[in-house]
Amino acid sequence: MQYSLKQVEKTYKVWGRYPFLYKLACLVTFIGQENKLRKLAIDALELQQGDTVLDLACGTGLNHELLEKAVGTNGKIIAFDYSIEMLTAAKQRAVKHKWNNIIFMQGDAAELSLDEKVDGVISTLGVSAIPQHKEALKRAVDVLKNEKRISILDAQLPTGFWKIFNPVIAHVYKNWASWDYTKKIQEDLFEVVGDVKIKKYNGGTIFIATGTKT
Repeated sequence: MQYSLKQVEKTYKVWGRYPFLYKLACLVTFIGQENKLRKLAIDALELQQGDTVLDLACGTGLNHELLEKAVGTNGKIIAFDYSIEMLTAAKQRAVKHKWNNIIFMQGDAAELSLDEKVDGVISTLGVSAIPQHKEALKRAVDVLKNEKRISILDAQLPTGFWKIFNPVIAHVYKNWASWDYTKKIQEDLFEVVGDVKIKKYNGGTIFIATGTKT
């Protein structure tokens, strides 16, 4: 199941235009645990005040309030996304909250290139929608400083009893989010950094994969 950039762009153009609907979709995806799980994923980076962090596939900027607290006003957030509409919504959020330390970048994550190394990389429900996600992971790790971390908060199909709902879940999220549930994100991240810790939540449907660049 491989989506093209054009297909992904079409999906997220809608979410970017209606960010309140995207927020609602996130609440459903995380089963009401969104803020808790976002914080856990960001805390895993062990960011310090003044650090620079990359928010890969940043969407409408729902990570940014937590990232602002983590890096402080002297730190910097690089918000990267392919969807212009999603970036526009994230910019509007930044203006509303008077966050002046966010740099917004539009582009294909598989072609990510920065002029500086960063102290952390976070991606929330992003890697599963990036068409060339393996290359995107390589690029993201490339821009990390040594001994710094990448944290991926994403979803997977349930196992056990709940897997009876997998056909419905897969169909809904395929149309909602261009979600490719066949990706082996945890394994692919391991190939890039070699040191990955996995924690699962919400009955195994949500995971946080944290890797350290050595």
